[in-house]
Amino acid sequence: MKEKVEALLAKYYEGETTLAEEKELRKALQQTEGFEEEKQFFLGLDVLGAMELSHKPLPRSGASMPLWQKVAAAMILCGGLSWWLIDQQIKKEERAYVQVMQAFELIQQNMGKGTTSLDALKEMRHLSKAEDIFNLINEEEQ
Repeated sequence: MKEKVEALLAKYYEGETTLAEEKELRKALQQTEGFEEEKQFFLGLDVLGAMELSHKPLPRSGASMPLWQKVAAAMILCGGLSWWLIDQQIKKEERAYVQVMQAFELIQQNMGKGTTSLDALKEMRHLSKAEDIFNLINEEEQ
C-alpha cells in the first residue's frame, strides 16, 4: 500500500495524475499510516475547497476618482503648464535681449570707426579759406 501511495504521490507532484487518481490517493493516504505531511497537505486543500469565496464589491466603472481629486489633478496640470509656458517666455525674452545688446555693440563699434574718419574734417572746420588749408599742408612739409 505504501508503494502505491508513494507512486501516486510522485505522479501527483509531477502533475500527471487524473482526478480519479487524486481521489484514490486521498483515500489511500487516509488508510495508510505515516505520510503525515501529505495528509496535512490534502486536508488543507479540502479545507480551502470548502471555504466560500468572499464576494468583494466590484469597483465602480464610471467614477473611479472622487471629484476633488479630479479638480486637484486639473489644477496641478494647469499650474505646471503655466509655469512651463512662463519659463519658456522668459527664456525667449532673455535671448532677444542678448541679441539686441549684441546688435547695439556692433552699431557702437561701427559708429566709432565712422567718427574717427571725421576727425580730419573737424580740424579743417575752423579754416575759412582754401589758402589756409594749403598753408597748413606747406607748414607740415617744412
